[in-house]
Amino acid sequence: MDIQISKFREVLGLLKPVVPRKSKVASLTNIMLKDRQAVATDLETMVIVPVPEVDVACLLPYADIVKMLQYTPGNEYLHIESGNGKVSLKWSEGSSSFVSGDILDFPAVPQFVPVAEASLNSDVLIPALVSVLPYVATDEKRPVLAGVTLVLGEPVEVAAGDGFRLAYQVMDLSFPQNITAILPASSVTALELLWEKTPRTPPHSDSLVPVVTAKKLVMIGADGQRGLRFVFGDAATAVVKLIEGSPPEWLKLIPKDTPAYQTHLMARDLELAVRRAAKLAKAGSDIIRMVFTDDAVQVSARHGEEQVESSVKTWASQGTPSRVGLNVAYLLEYLKGKDGVVTISLNAGEAPALFQYQKQPRVLIMPMRVEW
Repeated sequence: MDIQISKFREVLGLLKPVVPRKSKVASLTNIMLKDRQAVATDLETMVIVPVPEVDVACLLPYADIVKMLQYTPGNEYLHIESGNGKVSLKWSEGSSSFVSGDILDFPAVPQFVPVAEASLNSDVLIPALVSVLPYVATDEKRPVLAGVTLVLGEPVEVAAGDGFRLAYQVMDLSFPQNITAILPASSVTALELLWEKTPRTPPHSDSLVPVVTAKKLVMIGADGQRGLRFVFGDAATAVVKLIEGSPPEWLKLIPKDTPAYQTHLMARDLELAVRRAAKLAKAGSDIIRMVFTDDAVQVSARHGEEQVESSVKTWASQGTPSRVGLNVAYLLEYLKGKDGVVTISLNAGEAPALFQYQKQPRVLIMPMRVEW
């Protein structure tokens, strides 16, 4: 097998997110070259990259190969041979060899037969999946909350929640069959890299406009057996093993009626007010108190006899002014990096606070019990 080193580096880059650094299954720290493809998997996601130059069948130790190629000129051609339990690599100025595992120990590429598939705008879908990642649960006791829920149908929806927070977004996309799937968080990270690194497939045109404005598409297929396939043109394919189980009925948690109170404010102003009170809040049960009036919100934290309070201007308020106590860490995580108008909606009782920022997912944060 002969391949230009710069091209082989690109292939290795596409495989990187699904190659575990350490694994109880030793073969997974390798990539497989076989049938004109390069393949890697972490058992949750398998990435398959077409490589026409592949005419061998072997395993390559991923970390060793990547490190070696860092110091090899990209315009050189790499010759790869395998045999006698070793893989040998040669280029014009040098060579190397590594122990190669048994290719039979590597998971086989699945025979994926879709029962439904459609081409979707990945510039919409993938960022939406990534945007709800911060809200997945880290508690392995509830695996259905440890992934991102993708609701295929018309429309397509994404959601994630950890029991205290929920992020939810509806997209102007459609799929021919109603399917609810839970993607592992690591799979979403892998899909993000493939989306970023694979090229667009522009239409044939004599004008530059259609080429520049071409949508980046991904073909999604469902096999009806807890698997999804994402095909990024001719560049790469990802097969995702879904998390088993049914997610909560996210839609029922989203308030549909007019909120009892709604207001607008600048995200940056609110973040600064919360940060001023953060140290005291963490000492006092992690609570940030927010008391809304007609044209402002008083943001405060208390601990013993100490108190920090700031006033943040609001506008276009509707409904009866209200108050709520929220977890300081959740609030700061939500506000981080936002530099525009945030809409906050509240309802009576112990209903969650609803946050909306531009076209990003709607986020619900459960209130904390506060002695006012």
